Amino acid sequence: MILAFWLWACSNEEAAPPAEAPSADATPDPTKSSVEAEEAEPEAKGTEAPRVPATSASRLAASHVLVAWAGAMKPDASVKRTRDEARVRADEARARILAGEDFAKVATAMSDDKSKSRGGRLGNFNAGTMVPVFEEVVRGLSVGEVSTVVESPFGFHVIRREMMSQIHCAQVIVGYGGAERPIEGVTRSKEEARGRIEAALAELQGGADWNATVRKYSDGPAKEDNGDLGWFSRRQLMPQLDEPAFDLDIGAITTIIETPTGFHLVKRLE
Repeated sequence: MILAFWLWACSNEEAAPPAEAPSADATPDPTKSSVEAEEAEPEAKGTEAPRVPATSASRLAASHVLVAWAGAMKPDASVKRTRDEARVRADEARARILAGEDFAKVATAMSDDKSKSRGGRLGNFNAGTMVPVFEEVVRGLSVGEVSTVVESPFGFHVIRREMMSQIHCAQVIVGYGGAERPIEGVTRSKEEARGRIEAALAELQGGADWNATVRKYSDGPAKEDNGDLGWFSRRQLMPQLDEPAFDLDIGAITTIIETPTGFHLVKRLE
């Protein structure tokens, strides 16, 4: 059974588009085989929910400027510069950024990576996606910090660590018969559902364990995963859930939210 109950079937306009795997004539990307930063997180299609079972410690976000050279791994055919010329160009890109020029504009003007079309933004990615030297540098940066010039098999990079643009959340959901988008097999009345979600909230506010509360009160397939919904970008959740979920501090729980499926309590995990 799919997680149709809490997803809004629409595309996420804020997420970076999936990067394409490089071919022999493609622009190089700073990964083992490609920049697959978003490919592990498929865009919601129909009623399918993107689920990414990873912790924030294993997920990063970054932008970069890549300056390739003719002898690097899979450079574009148009790249003729030498390694020394590429290093000088990367130093120039970094100097412009540190002088206050917009990172995205510098990336658009100077990068040889496909990500230049979106200002160098790679989006969110899991550990092990990027070549080790690239990932190590990102992990060592603070959010917003710009790296020194970094060399990888693909050339020279100037990297900026970005804020994660996703949240990891879980929920208690209580449905009822006759709902606009009913949960299969649920027949209780709306009034009974309201009483059930209020009882769940009261127990949580009284210090009850989240996982035990989910198992006791929640409907739907995520109940077996302690209500874990995975990672979401803006507008991948139902509209009624999106803003409240993104407004939560880590560990906090929403008030009761009503949707066409029923009643929800959402907890931000990461």
